[in-house]
Amino acid sequence: MAVYKAVYDSLARICDQVSQAAIDFGFTKEEVYEIELAVDEACTNIIEHSYGGECEGNIEVKNFEDNGKFTIVIRDYGCSFTPDHVAAPDLVSPVNQRREGGLGLYFMRHGMDDINFQPIDGNGTILTMVKYKKAA
Repeated sequence: MAVYKAVYDSLARICDQVSQAAIDFGFTKEEVYEIELAVDEACTNIIEHSYGGECEGNIEVKNFEDNGKFTIVIRDYGCSFTPDHVAAPDLVSPVNQRREGGLGLYFMRHGMDDINFQPIDGNGTILTMVKYKKAA
């Protein structure tokens, strides 16, 4: 498990860690991009919403492979989060009429095969994201 400070400068290093593991696992460039986008969105949301901005808090990231399954676990210690009350993004209105933001969960859900948020009572959230390797 790697530990990063909850600052925007950490995002590239976090994505590099996960992207390299995904490449090594044999994902296509498109799949690696989907994984990287999901991780970037998740960690950006942690910084912005769980911690309320850049801070000395930590983001823990680990990834592993098992039986054709690539799993990423991201843990923070800020405000707990569940997506239960997050509205679906507006994908039909003209771009200039949409509210800013709100696409992070959409990208995570569409880029990964499974996502699970486990709020830790008053002590952050564990996010598990899974992408399955397609049969050749």
